[in-house]
Amino acid sequence: MVEKRITPEDLIRPQIRTLKAYESKPVPNCVRLDANENPLPWPSGMKEKLFKAKFELNRYPDGEALELKKALSNYTGIPAEGILAGNGSDELIQLIMTTFGGENKAVVVHPPTFSMYWAAAKVTGTNVIEVPLLEEGLRVRLDVEGILEATTRSEVHIIILCNPNNPTGSLYPREDILRIVEESGKIVIVDEAYAEFSGETVLDQIQNYPNLIVMRTFSKAFAMAALRLGYLLGQPTTIELLNRARQPFNVNALTQQAGVIALDYLEEYNEQIRIIVEETQKIYKILKTLPRVRVFPTRSNFILFQPENPELVYQELMKQGFLIRNMGNLQVMGKALRLSAGLPEENERLVRVLRDMFL
Repeated sequence: MVEKRITPEDLIRPQIRTLKAYESKPVPNCVRLDANENPLPWPSGMKEKLFKAKFELNRYPDGEALELKKALSNYTGIPAEGILAGNGSDELIQLIMTTFGGENKAVVVHPPTFSMYWAAAKVTGTNVIEVPLLEEGLRVRLDVEGILEATTRSEVHIIILCNPNNPTGSLYPREDILRIVEESGKIVIVDEAYAEFSGETVLDQIQNYPNLIVMRTFSKAFAMAALRLGYLLGQPTTIELLNRARQPFNVNALTQQAGVIALDYLEEYNEQIRIIVEETQKIYKILKTLPRVRVFPTRSNFILFQPENPELVYQELMKQGFLIRNMGNLQVMGKALRLSAGLPEENERLVRVLRDMFL
């Protein structure tokens, strides 16, 4: 009798067996409004400055990213010892789960929100406890009482609050966030990927709470999505715990230099942020005038909306040369679409297409 030969499929961890690989398929000849990116070009002279920067490609990068952390400290007001750089927010989310989660531990999330929280939990074997958002008309808010009740469970070690929230664009009251930080006693991650667009942050409270960690990224306002750079901010003793599980040399030398240089162009980036916010609100106001469309208020660079037939609208926009995000059937609010602001001239054409579709 021939024994069955063992295959890699037989040896995979159960959590990974049921996990679907993240897919991001390029769609040619479409304006990309699906990933919440900054569509504007880098500030004049920044790319040239990066190419002239001195760093040795045959050597490992600075594993501590000291120059970058110094620049981030000047930008955020948080001491360099309280900053940890990562290969995009995705790596940092998984690092948080690795450090504070794992088998028999749990993270609390508020669906609908960023899908990578679930993916990182799955990979690290961390259980997910969902406390859905509360919807009151077009207003979406945190279920603060529900979150606090969930955190009384001993297995809960982490809470993630996305603010402004992806995909709803909602900005949650500061007092709600700080109440969760203060009363839960658990590690609270406030994902502020879109904070530059909202102008709101809880960075000033880090000194008061060792369990508060703020997550930021260069992928959105700073137009560096291709270079993969995110960072965590917290009290130095908390950041040191995360550093124990961080991969050495996790941020390459080119990306580190790009981050340092970008922070020299804050005036130019602030002008870009102003333009993007203005363009986003322009699209939002147009969407509100369209019949049979629900549009959620936003404090970010993207808009969540619900036409009567989302799939039809999604396909028609693609035919017209616009790629947006089909969110599928979101928990709490149902089927929805999300789009981010493009270049002003792209937005003008988008608005004309939408009007032709609905009016």
